[in-house]
Amino acid sequence: MKNKLSLWAIIILIATIVSAILLVTTIAVTAVGTAAVGAAAKQAAIDTGSTPDEAQLIATVTVSAIITALVIGSIFDVLKIIGGFMFSLKGRWGVFCIVVSLLSAAGSLWQLISDITNKAGTGSIILAVVGLVVSLVLCVACFMHRKENQQ
Repeated sequence: MKNKLSLWAIIILIATIVSAILLVTTIAVTAVGTAAVGAAAKQAAIDTGSTPDEAQLIATVTVSAIITALVIGSIFDVLKIIGGFMFSLKGRWGVFCIVVSLLSAAGSLWQLISDITNKAGTGSIILAVVGLVVSLVLCVACFMHRKENQQ
């Protein structure tokens, strides 16, 4: 198959595998940090005069919001991974892969800016930088592979 031997298909495949690894890493980092964020939210609520029950509710809502954001982001990442595999291995889903890679690059840039602005931990910023680089590589490779397939 000509598609599997393409340099751009191989780059898309590698970027997709790295994206899958980043997704698993992000889920692990979030799972580890969620308890600390919940405790910090509870303590901040108590410090501002909330009752223990209100503070617990605030902590629960905060943790729920983090988990919800993680699930929504993970669904998008899974779509990006599926699209990357389909485009790199079968030469199909090209437009889908391009659209998802552009949205992924925009989301990764927003995540990096957000992490820097909010003074996130070093691990989060490193994951955001790697995610942005992978998204940009995937974006360029998708455009080039689509062009290559149209010739």
